[in-house]
Amino acid sequence: MRIGVIGLGAIGGVVAARLSQRWDWTHDRLWLAAGRRAEALRDRGLSVDGAAPLRPRVFETLPSGSYDFILLCTRTSDSESALAPALPFLAADGAVVCLQNGLPEARAVRLAGPHRVLGAVIGWSATMRAPGDYAVTGKGKFVLGGLGARRREAAQILGSVFPVRETDNLEGARFSKLAINCAMSTIGAVSGFSLGEWTALKDARNLALRIVREVVDEGTARGVRFEAVSGLRPDWLVRAPAWVADAAIELSALRRPEQRTGMIELLQSGRHAGIEDLNGLIPRPLNQRLVEMVRQIERGERRISPENLVELSAR
Repeated sequence: MRIGVIGLGAIGGVVAARLSQRWDWTHDRLWLAAGRRAEALRDRGLSVDGAAPLRPRVFETLPSGSYDFILLCTRTSDSESALAPALPFLAADGAVVCLQNGLPEARAVRLAGPHRVLGAVIGWSATMRAPGDYAVTGKGKFVLGGLGARRREAAQILGSVFPVRETDNLEGARFSKLAINCAMSTIGAVSGFSLGEWTALKDARNLALRIVREVVDEGTARGVRFEAVSGLRPDWLVRAPAWVADAAIELSALRRPEQRTGMIELLQSGRHAGIEDLNGLIPRPLNQRLVEMVRQIERGERRISPENLVELSAR
């Protein structure tokens, strides 16, 4: 079996490191593509939670060969540019596995076809402190689904990284994670706050619940059957008594209060934050206002500031 991993940010780096560590790979079974980070990762290796660095071979792009699985760990907005050059190397019965946020399978399906794409919703969290230096900030499971015939094999591979739960309702799991990300990632991005900082604020928690409610309304209108991710079903959350929903949002930060969304670093460095693959997927007023705010920050017309939350809450 030959596996390629594209993208060695926080998620891809942890996946690649644990695959390197926990499988008895021969020299030609695991191939990693890291783009501009490749040289730095070759020098430093891959380390998770302070462990001794592992030194798998890292390339800018996947070398030619026949791959049974390509694990796509880039930002969703980079899916086409990352996947298109590698797709000719995917075996006829192989599968692309999307380990991304938003609704990434639609992008991959346009290139590879529906029966060669699987999706893994990530119920755990990680951060990249520096290229090659990763930390797991929250444990959880993959939720794996899709039409690919080799889903069981993909579950075995991912199971060496974190536990895996298979589902025939990938859309429901994706929308549940989308609701979480639209609130938590984007509130953190426009405010600059860590998860613990903004969930300590009553107005910010109310704002998060309003964002989640819009995602639930949009998903329900599309016929989505929501499914629990990380123990949370957003459609249940918005129907719960107000004090229960408020407490659930506050408690969500207990395991990783210092975590900051990776969107902050992207915005601070003048890069595109990929908001179109989060709140941009929800054509509802509050989510679209967040899209507008993020794009204003990208253009230098607005600062990352807690005042952005005040403005949103007032609206």
